[in-house]
Amino acid sequence: MANQKINHNERYMLRGALKKNGFDRWRLVTNGVNVVSGEELAFFIEFYVVNPAVSPEECVLGFKNRAAISEDDLHAALTGASGAADGSSEPLVKPSFAMVKAGVLRENGKQMNVYYPASQIQVGHTDLLFKVGTDESNYCSLTTTSTYGTVNVSKMDLVEHPEILGQSGKMSWNLRYSKQIGFTPDYKGKKLNWSVSGAKTVFEGKIILDGEEYEVTSPRSNGYFDKSWGKELTSSFFHLSSSRLTSIINGKVLPDSCFVVQGVYNDSLSVLVSLNGKNIEFNAKKAKSYELTYDLFEMPSDGEEESKFHWSVSASDKTYVVDVDCYCNTKTMFLRKYECPEGNRKVLCIAGSGSGTGELRLYRKIKKNLELIEHVRIANMLCEYGDIELPVV
Repeated sequence: MANQKINHNERYMLRGALKKNGFDRWRLVTNGVNVVSGEELAFFIEFYVVNPAVSPEECVLGFKNRAAISEDDLHAALTGASGAADGSSEPLVKPSFAMVKAGVLRENGKQMNVYYPASQIQVGHTDLLFKVGTDESNYCSLTTTSTYGTVNVSKMDLVEHPEILGQSGKMSWNLRYSKQIGFTPDYKGKKLNWSVSGAKTVFEGKIILDGEEYEVTSPRSNGYFDKSWGKELTSSFFHLSSSRLTSIINGKVLPDSCFVVQGVYNDSLSVLVSLNGKNIEFNAKKAKSYELTYDLFEMPSDGEEESKFHWSVSASDKTYVVDVDCYCNTKTMFLRKYECPEGNRKVLCIAGSGSGTGELRLYRKIKKNLELIEHVRIANMLCEYGDIELPVV
């Protein structure tokens, strides 16, 4: 039953009241290797739908582009005269759109955002999860085993429409995937839900970013797949995950292992660990059943080492203790933006990197003592944090 539930939650969820007051978001992350240089990068592909029934035939963004300024308005602005056109006086609007966001997490990374009217959305009851676009040149699709698409944003697009909140560039992909490890039950809240059916997901195929080809193979993909939906995005975002784990105790790679930390859900986090086929789960929906401490702070440069962010998480119940310590160079953190479904020019800004490193320790409680079960080195970790902001466009 748990697997059926996760499969159901992977599907399009904007029905009833959520059609006018809600969002749906699929997120895929995978590593790819440049076929020429050998450089390995973390890529993301996301399908994001906001309030589809508000304006099904036309995309509406809360950050409407500034109206063209007349010569009289320009003169008034330059001379300081009153009556000049002021973008801040524009009425607030409720967003309504489908968006495909794709890009790369690295120093000077990029996100390309392409918008579609909700009327172009296709969803299915078999293997099709989501498809948008009108023809093969501009459609993007996600099925239960594959994803295909192209996003292309020109510099002129950004000049004419700065409200699309991204960078210029082109990325295309043709990938197959298989979810290896997932966790149940899903997190369900009054305003936000989260399903992580692919905490470890293997990808195969290719990605082309700005003309350069990247090969994606199962052993090196370090893939991740999750889904969130509801009325509102989380006001504070915290995420750590990786399936590239190595035992420090015996030096062996742990192929059937991964971990995920995500929130913030009602001041708590879900801490989900799978080591050698054994799952240890602290679900934020049952936050009263375990103790949790977590922190995130920036460690300034000391002259010898560059500035870093440090994530720390500790979760414990009557049986287990999980401690996670992670680090990521500040310069590798890249900012992504998501317009919130409630509008009011609210944007969730998430800084993320795919190159975090750290350690995880799993202990078993034996009376008043702790027995170390596993001590793991983490590589190529997805490290993210974010908050709701009100930027000026």
